[in-house]
Amino acid sequence: MSNPGTIGMAAEAAAMQHEMTAAIRSSRNAYIALMLGTVFYIFTIGWQVYRDTRPEAESQQDPFLQCHRQWRLRTAFLYLLWTILAGFCMPFGFALPVFIPVYLWFLYRLGRGLLRFHQRRFV
Repeated sequence: MSNPGTIGMAAEAAAMQHEMTAAIRSSRNAYIALMLGTVFYIFTIGWQVYRDTRPEAESQQDPFLQCHRQWRLRTAFLYLLWTILAGFCMPFGFALPVFIPVYLWFLYRLGRGLLRFHQRRFV
């Protein structure tokens, strides 16, 4: 016969595991949204920032998920800042030399973050 306390602890552990799996899935989906930002820039970057600044995301206690959340937010904000700078350079004719390295940097940040996320490593 099993102990009622053991059953309660097992149910609590299962609930925590389900919550962690949902948080990991949500974080992976955030990387996918950030990748879509390369094509659908304004909508997905805005959605990404909204998604990562909600109280539920900010209250996440797992340092691994917090690290990746901060990585995505920095990537989105810096990408936005540098593309605005490239837009200001457009009338002077050198927006492309500014935008190409920024775009490549953005892809690098996405790749590095996603690779480390799937390896369950901090960025």
